[in-house]
Formats: sequence, C-alpha cells, structure tokens
Amino acid sequence: MFILMKNFYPKVFLLSFCLTYLTASAQTDNLSSIAKQDAHYSQYNLTTNKQWDSLFLSENPGITRKILPKSKSKSSCQLNKVVYGWNPYWSGTAYNNYQWNLLSHLCYFAYAINPATGNASTMHEWTTDPAIDSALANGVKVNLCVTLFGSHATFLENTTSRQTCISNLISLVQARGAQGVNIDFEAMPVAQSANFTSFMIALCTQMHAAIPGSEVSIALPAVDWSNVIDETSLLSYVDMFIVMGYDYYYSGSTTAGPSDPLYNFVTTYNYTVNKSINYYLNQGVSNSKLLLGLPYYGIDWATQDNSVPSATTSTGSSRFYNVVRNNTNGYYSNKQWNNTSFTPYFPYQNTGVWHQCWIDDAYSMGKRFDVVNQRGLKGIGIWALGYDDGYTDYWNKIKDKFSSCSVVNCTDTIYDMGGPSRNYYDNENYTYTIAPNGATNLSLTFSSFSVADDTLWLYNGNSTTSPLIGAYTSTNSPGTVTSTGNSLTLKFRSRASTNSTGWSATWHCSSDNTAPATAININGNWQTQNFTASFTDTDNSGGSGVNKKIYQVSDFNGTEWTANAQNGFFNDDFNSLNTSVWTVPASSGTWLVSGGNLVQKDTSANNSNIYASLNQNLSDCYLYHFNAKIENSVFGTSQRRFGFHFFS
Repeated sequence: MFILMKNFYPKVFLLSFCLTYLTASAQTDNLSSIAKQDAHYSQYNLTTNKQWDSLFLSENPGITRKILPKSKSKSSCQLNKVVYGWNPYWSGTAYNNYQWNLLSHLCYFAYAINPATGNASTMHEWTTDPAIDSALANGVKVNLCVTLFGSHATFLENTTSRQTCISNLISLVQARGAQGVNIDFEAMPVAQSANFTSFMIALCTQMHAAIPGSEVSIALPAVDWSNVIDETSLLSYVDMFIVMGYDYYYSGSTTAGPSDPLYNFVTTYNYTVNKSINYYLNQGVSNSKLLLGLPYYGIDWATQDNSVPSATTSTGSSRFYNVVRNNTNGYYSNKQWNNTSFTPYFPYQNTGVWHQCWIDDAYSMGKRFDVVNQRGLKGIGIWALGYDDGYTDYWNKIKDKFSSCSVVNCTDTIYDMGGPSRNYYDNENYTYTIAPNGATNLSLTFSSFSVADDTLWLYNGNSTTSPLIGAYTSTNSPGTVTSTGNSLTLKFRSRASTNSTGWSATWHCSSDNTAPATAININGNWQTQNFTASFTDTDNSGGSGVNKKIYQVSDFNGTEWTANAQNGFFNDDFNSLNTSVWTVPASSGTWLVSGGNLVQKDTSANNSNIYASLNQNLSDCYLYHFNAKIENSVFGTSQRRFGFHFFS
C-alpha cells in the first residue's frame, strides 16, 4: 500500500636497506597502532561516552562532536561487501554519525585477556555501551574484539585459561545478543603457533555450536614474518580473516611514509597492501573469507627535510582523519601526491622543523576499495570507527564502491598490482570486470604493457565465459580493445618465478543519454468496449534497446477517472473523495476534495494520513507519479510537512 501523510514526525534509526626490518616490524617487534592507542587511552579511568568525548576534544582542540544530517537517499543503498568496523571504547558518541546501512559489522574493542586466568582484565563498557545497542537496533552485526598483546605463552600454554576465556566469550556474546568475536593477538612468537591454532579451533567449534550462525574472525598482521598463523589449518573453522593493512610505516619508522602503501613506496622495502593480499591468498585463505583492514588515521613525523622519502628525526604521532581534515592548526593545507604508493601527504614546517603527515584522503581510500573489488575480497575492515567523525568522505566511498548505489566512472585507469611504477607480484591470479554505469560500449587503451612469461586475458563481456578477445604475454600489448556491449573482463595470472612492470590501461565508455521515442496506437479515439492498444519504443541512440517499459491505464466511468487496481493500476484525479478506495484512520484530521485536489484541512492534527491498498506483482520495477502542494496561506499556519510512504 502507499500512504500520503502530513505532519509526520519520523524517528531516525536509521631509505636505505638497513631500515627495512625497523620499518616492517610494526606488528611484530613493535606493537601496532591498535595496541598503542589502547595503551594511551587505558591510562584514563573513564566509563561513559561523554567522558571519552571530553578527553578527545581536550586532546584535539578545534574538533567538535555534532550530529551530521543523514541523507535520505542513502537509506536505499544496500551493501554487497562486508564492512567491518572496530569501535574502540574511546570513540565516545561518534556512533551517532555512523551510517548504519553502510556498516555490516560493529566490533567492540575490547575484551583484554588476563593471560594467567583467561578472564578479562577489562572489557570496558561491553555490557552497557549504547553504540552496541544502536548497532543491534539498526540490524548491524555486533562482535566482541578479544586482545592479547603480550604474555602469549602464559595464556596459550594453559588449557584451563584458554577454556575459561572461550566460555566467557560465549556467555558474553549470548547475553548481549551479539553475533561473534574477533581475535586480535599481536606480536605473537612463532613458538606459540600450534597452541594458537588449537585455541582457535576450540573457540570456533564451541561458539558455532553454542550460537548457531555466530562468526569468529581473526586479525592478521600485515606481514606474518615468522609464519605464526597456520591459515591452512584454520580455514575451515574461522569465518573471516581480516588483514591489518596498516603500520607498514609506523610511528617508530626511520623513514616517513604511508601507513598503508597500496603500491611499493621505496624499492628497498617491498611490503604493501597488495603484497599482503597476495600473500594471504597464496596461503590458502579464500577470497570469500579475506577482508582488507584499512586505517582511518595517519602518522605525522618530524623529518630531515621535505623530500620523499625522508628520514624521520623523532617518533611520529597518530593523526585521526577528522583531525587532519579539520586542520585547526593549519598544518594540513599543502596536500601533495605520491604516485608510487598512491598516497597523499602533507609537508610543512613548524618552528623551522620539517614535518610530513601521511594519510589517505577520499580518493586514495577509494583506490584501496577498488583493489578489494579487483581481487574479489569479501570486504573491508575499518580501524577505527569514529576516526572520521564529522566527515562523510569515507562513507560516501563505501557507498560508491560496495553498495547497490555503486558508481563505476565512464573513464578511469587500471594498473596491475604493482601500480604505475613498480612490478607486480609472483603468484597472482584474479579476474575483474569493468562495467561503468550507464555504458553502452567500452574501450580499453593500454599505455604500457610488459608481463614477461605471464598472461593477461581479455573477454568481451562480464565474465570469462564471454567471447575471448585475446591472450597477451611478454610485451605483446593489446593496444586498444573495444567491447560490443557495456563491459570488459580481465583475467591475469603470474607465475611463481617471474614478474615484470605490468601494465597501465585507461578505459572510456559511451553512454545512452538519448530518450527513446514512444508511440501509442489505438484504433479510433473514444472506446466503449474492450480494445487493443499497441506501444512502440525505439532506442534513438542505437543502443541495446529499452530496458524497462511502464504504462498506466485509466478510464472514465461517467463520474471520475479511475484505474483497475486489481491489475496493478491506480489513478485518482480527485473528482471526489472515493472512500471505497481511500481509508482515513480515526483522529487523522479532515480530508476533503477541492478543485480536483485532495486537501488536509486540519493543521492541528499530528500524523494525519490517508492510505490505499494496491496489488502489484512485478519483481523490481514500479513507477509512482503524483503532484503535491504544501502551503500555509489558506489556513494561516506554519505547519508544512508532507510525506509519501510505500509499504510492501
């Protein structure tokens, strides 16, 4: 049915080689940003969201907490990827700005394990935090993050402590109406690999049995230097593997650089987001279980100069996205672009000392999202929710890349996994379809191409079952290829022992923006008996035809124009108020018809509405057309609200 409503008050739920291991060990020898931020905030004995807000605002002058307006158009966008966000206990009331329809999981940080017992040394406000209540009310899955940043042997070698922890987690998830847990054990020694695997298998087995449909995920280090994680043994138990794709350059790095280099930043340190993805896929983690965690923060270092790369001269400091975006201190105005890593940075001087702050903007974050689609991953992780509070830039990119409202531009450039300046990696194997919105055909022009003994296949359509355009190896560039339809599919596979500079290609598309010509043919004019009408639609652009055709039939019964609602039609010119069609609820104001218009006269009535039922059997395409006028001159009131509500 659909309802016309007035005065409706909605509730919204709605360098040099010697630095390599110093830089690369951010998640092994040195704790990651997650642990460091936890250590920073755990010194404060705060228990409420408002207290955390007060602390954050005092540490970041110029930042304010305010509720952002929610765009009504966003509510219709449905996620097609997992968007898994960690919600730290210090995020305060930032959850009021989370766009719940663009978030699939909220993971509360954290249950900190007491290694000696398995109990929680703290679980902060897990039982009371309103962010969890709000997530559950909005249909977002809630997980509890479980952390252990030291004393791994003490915990993992004690089977009693391990079981205590598992039993506690099951009870806590059940009591909160949550859906699972995320395990974040960092800087774990290789000697505990087997014990960790045993713990994870027991946890998964027991939680899945106790809570049907529950999920157990694991946070993976960006680089697993000692092969601590046995992915092969865990694959059939763990539901999601989330790569912590950040801290490749961390606060203690001796070179300033991107926390999450998409492509290789310096030749002597070849660890990147793309390499991490490729590593875990080759370890046996399936695309359908692998997520890429990305940072909503950057690092600001004092540096030797403004060159790139530049040596750091002190320990760096974390900068949340909203702090940089707000730019209260004026330091983050001169944005520069590093094309080798696909990351922006801000060089500036403060009292004569050079600084560099490396942090993603909306464009670079979108490019990381593109790689998630290109490699066919399950989705993304966010460290951390609330770090962008006050800005919707990242939310908009999630909508554009991972939802039913996704936008694929009519022109863009695609690279191999090494990007514009570096080689791709060994053992790559992926398929990706380019299908811009509204395209009628598509061309792809290669500006560079070198793949050694590896192979790139191109298909004329949206899958590898489409006609093969060609298979290209060595320096045999495809040049320019053009589709006959609206999509092209690329498949690339590299060998275990060779790689090369890869390719760069730009696509362009043609779009059908010309309206079709429609003709309706009827024998004669007025008809008093059953008759046939023919509809002709001609695609004037020479495209593939008209995708959807919608028509309306109404007839004059001698008194008024109506339509056959039983066949899915509806029409009312309001010659009169037909109460056999329209239902007026009690205490719903005064509805009347005046001059061919439906009028609500009583401005003192709240939530006044009128509704009608309508049978429709189409699966996905409906058209509603109506006119409405809202005014206050007639009845002398400022109450001017109007809504159209569709219920199915």
